[in-house]
Amino acid sequence: MLLGEAHGCVEVPLRGLPAGVLGVTVPRKRKDGDEVLHRVPQDLKRRVKPEVADLVAAGPVPAYAPPEGMPDKLLKKVLSTGTFKRWATIEREFGTQDAWRIAVSLILCGGVVVRCQVVQGTSYVPQGWRLTQSWADLREDKLAQLRGHPDPLRLHAELLQAMDGIPQLADERARLAATPPGRTLKVPGDSASGTEDWGVYEVAVKSAAVWWRAQPRPKPMKAKSLIGTSMQDTKYGWTPPRRQAFANLIGMPFDQAVEGSDTELRMRGPLLWRVDNVIADTAACRPWLGLPAKGLLSLGVIDCSAVGVLLVENQEAFTEVCNTPGIADHWLCIWGAGYAAHGLAEFLQAMAPLPVASWQDLDAHGIQIIANLSERVGRPITPVGMDVEVYRSATKYRQKPDKLAGNLALARKMVVSGPPSLRALAAEIVAHGGAGCEHETLYDTVLETLPSALKEIVGSV
Repeated sequence: MLLGEAHGCVEVPLRGLPAGVLGVTVPRKRKDGDEVLHRVPQDLKRRVKPEVADLVAAGPVPAYAPPEGMPDKLLKKVLSTGTFKRWATIEREFGTQDAWRIAVSLILCGGVVVRCQVVQGTSYVPQGWRLTQSWADLREDKLAQLRGHPDPLRLHAELLQAMDGIPQLADERARLAATPPGRTLKVPGDSASGTEDWGVYEVAVKSAAVWWRAQPRPKPMKAKSLIGTSMQDTKYGWTPPRRQAFANLIGMPFDQAVEGSDTELRMRGPLLWRVDNVIADTAACRPWLGLPAKGLLSLGVIDCSAVGVLLVENQEAFTEVCNTPGIADHWLCIWGAGYAAHGLAEFLQAMAPLPVASWQDLDAHGIQIIANLSERVGRPITPVGMDVEVYRSATKYRQKPDKLAGNLALARKMVVSGPPSLRALAAEIVAHGGAGCEHETLYDTVLETLPSALKEIVGSV
């Protein structure tokens, strides 16, 4: 499964496109709080009639695989694209005769998106290109590789010195010491970072060294501060491969160790995500792995063999679910963290048609979370562990009078407008004056029956 440049877009039927190239709409951006939403452009009659379109690869492509035989000189010119390169500039750099051929080869391998003006509905004129999200994220490291390292011995020694005296990195230091550089720098074959790219490895190791030396801290370090300190340059960015290699080295999800801007999805289950040469395996992690929502949606290849997705609201309950035999082997378990961030909703949309189940607190907000997410995802969310019988026998948590009144009002609303499968629970909450039950008091009751409940969901699809 690839979630890339065509995600959230609608096909534009352009005539004469090369085989394997797809024309898609250019989404309009709209702010919704801290999230940026993308909408398909429509006229007043809700018809898709774009004035511009993007040409993208029609099928799955790896995060980075340049056209076979493209000389390094040309590849460096491509990667030098900042935000957007005009078509006149492209023709001047590559030649008028070769510009379109090179552009098509780069579209097909997932390297660039060509922006076109739509003429009379079905014709197109190229205006320029930009790097795809995956190539833009890897651009800095790939350019460094192409340009070569001026002093491999010095850089190798710098990394060894950075790890000196840090017990948590002793094994990694030994691996690097046993991998001397030649003309080029090599990442140890058994590196805990999970990458083969020296540029990614250098950032991950230096940042891990700075991070470990700063422990313990009362709160996570700022992402920009960490990479600026480790690389002595605040212009460095946390690309998805760098984030994942760093997380692999310190054995902790990025969002727990560092305050970053991307929504972190904590997962456990049968899913592999490969971005360039860094691999994240959510089945092999203990107890779970954190992956960036935006990175998952915009680049890399996802291999998911799960039979469904299970969302769990409470972090401790999520860990219990991950450790319960027979669940994470087949279901992709995700910590929902209460009301879902936009990144989670988009990820669930992209995972269609896999069924989605959710275990929330047995209260009015738990019901509303499922209602809200069902609407945003565009398909039903099946509640598990949220039966009326479980609620009746469970311990109710204490609430202040004003909060209890608010939950009672919300429960009354959910009786009418909540998901049909949870309206009986909403009515029971109303009968108990708005009282609710939290996950922590339900482990013995729910975890015992959860595997069989999930099997029923798969069997009914």
